[in-house]
This record gives sequence, C-alpha cells and structure tokens, in this order.
Amino acid sequence: MAEITIKLNPQTFSKYFKAFGDPTRLKIIMLLADSELNVNEIVKEIGLSQPTVSRHLAILRQANVVTDRREAQQVFYSLNKESIESCCSGFCCCLEIPDKSPKKSKKT
Repeated sequence: MAEITIKLNPQTFSKYFKAFGDPTRLKIIMLLADSELNVNEIVKEIGLSQPTVSRHLAILRQANVVTDRREAQQVFYSLNKESIESCCSGFCCCLEIPDKSPKKSKKT
C-alpha cells in the first residue's frame, strides 16, 4: 500500500480539531471505529435526536473524518482512518514530535 501524503495547513488542522473537540462527535468516531453505521443506528447508540446527530456527522464529514455512502434511502457512515492518520502524523511532524505509531507490515 502506498503511503498517502496530504499537505496539512492550520486551516485543515482547525477542521480536524473542531471535529475532535466535542464529546458527542468523539462518541460517534468511537462507534464508527468498529463498523459502518447508518444514521438511525448512531441515533440509537448516542441517544440524541436525528437532526442533532446529522449536524454532528456534517461537521465530521466537512473535516474528512467520516465518509458516507448511500444505499437506497439510507446513508451509511464510516471512519476515514487514512485521513485521521494523516492528520495525527502531520500534526506530530509540525511539532517535531517523533511518530511512535505502530508501522504497518508489508504483506508478502
């Protein structure tokens, strides 16, 4: 798998940190870390109204933290792990903090 390099600037970091800076959005991120879910499933797990959850999902989408996929009348959301990884490693590089995340092994 080729390494993805994304040019991150303060505006991009600001969107990420806005997305990460709310407890409800962090709960949604944790839910989506395990599997793809539709809005109704997220609403059930979070315990908030559908419009509130949709508003949080819009912020996560704008920050490229989640992606969405339509299937008939339903929208399914999943975590954009590559984007989050780029943000975290890019921020560490900005601050000159060594990346100590486990490296993915190459499949042979």
